[in-house]
Amino acid sequence: MFVRPDNWNELSPLERRKVRLDAWQNAPVEFVSPEAEANYKERIGRLRKIYDMEPHDRPIADPFMGAGEYVVRRKGITGKDMCYNHEKLREPLLEFHNEFQPDTSAMPLPYPGKVMDMLDYKTYIWGGQKLPDNLTIQAVEGEHMTGDEYREFAADPTNFWLKKYLPRVMPTLAPLAMLTEFPRVSENVDIIDMMVPFGLLPFQEMLKTMMEAGNELMKMLAVVGQTTGMIAGSGFPSMGMNIVKTPFDYLGDTLRGTKGILTDMFRRPDDLLAACEAYVPVLINAIVNASDRNSAPAAFYVLHKGADAFMSQAQFEKFYWPTWKQVMLALYEEGITSYLFIEGSYNNRLENLAEMPEKSLLCHFDQTKMGPVKELLSDKFIIAGNVPASLMATGTTDEVRAYCDNLMDMFGDTPGYILTHGCYFENTTDEKMRVFIDAVKK
Repeated sequence: MFVRPDNWNELSPLERRKVRLDAWQNAPVEFVSPEAEANYKERIGRLRKIYDMEPHDRPIADPFMGAGEYVVRRKGITGKDMCYNHEKLREPLLEFHNEFQPDTSAMPLPYPGKVMDMLDYKTYIWGGQKLPDNLTIQAVEGEHMTGDEYREFAADPTNFWLKKYLPRVMPTLAPLAMLTEFPRVSENVDIIDMMVPFGLLPFQEMLKTMMEAGNELMKMLAVVGQTTGMIAGSGFPSMGMNIVKTPFDYLGDTLRGTKGILTDMFRRPDDLLAACEAYVPVLINAIVNASDRNSAPAAFYVLHKGADAFMSQAQFEKFYWPTWKQVMLALYEEGITSYLFIEGSYNNRLENLAEMPEKSLLCHFDQTKMGPVKELLSDKFIIAGNVPASLMATGTTDEVRAYCDNLMDMFGDTPGYILTHGCYFENTTDEKMRVFIDAVKK
């Protein structure tokens, strides 16, 4: 839990950023040995200098956004295991870190398979459920808000999410639609409407299922928390992030679907813009609260529909960029760094990113051309990228080495640079992983 100092309101955005990074860097860790403690402090100290864009001995190689699944698949762990059998991941994870000695920790995302089953979650399928056991998880798009509901959403995004979206994508939660609108509960008689659902059998059954799902989640989190603690205790820090999206992507990925939102830009542009604007304060509040709860100094954006291939520059600057920029500027004021995982390419968007304040962004590129990135952004922001996932999966060891060496030639003298993969992959070889990790150590 991040606790604001008494003088928080007197601090500048960069001073607040420093306080958050200090709390993350100095969080207590139970180390397995003095050597592990020394290694951890060296690694997190180097990462902190990169966050601060200060001189340091070398860049780091961060395998998290590429090799998170490979590090356990190499020991026979399946997609089903990553959803249901989290305790099976511990030994492969510890073995990988002790063998490869990466600069930061790497592990797959903890998918709560049992909980998703209990909620009858509809927007994904996963290994051991509808996917074969060897596969992990796959998004399933749908239209969970009609075009006619834009105005209802914009009037109260939280109410729409609670009473319409969640029941649609998790049918177990259908009784949530019975809830009253809480802002109207102001007089004693309003208590009647507020409490009626809690006395009805369908709502009570939902609450029982939610409590059981909560108990299952706590079991999973206990296993995952112990594993992450053991990895940190062995000397490997994590990046410290909460996963979020832009207002446009929340609407497009989750509510309207890709087809829906891309046609809405032509058929319902005013409704779409109003909905994005309505989401801004809700999203800011949610990210700040999550960052405080988890003491995470960065908000990790998975960026989807703003990529060059999805919309024109004019559409980006009308529908995508303005509300996203509002959110990032608000996070900057709170001292939270926006970590941008830029899937696809942003070759046409670099000048937009350059509008943001110094040290407000960590830009992690997938397929963007890195020469212009170095020229336009590397003096203002932390840069990460962009060893291709395809190269890790199908290229030769020499090809991986050459690509990493080229990036190091380009960014080796940049104070804020992290060697990373462009995006996730499941299969590679230990030799290619060693080439990647060792590229920064030459």
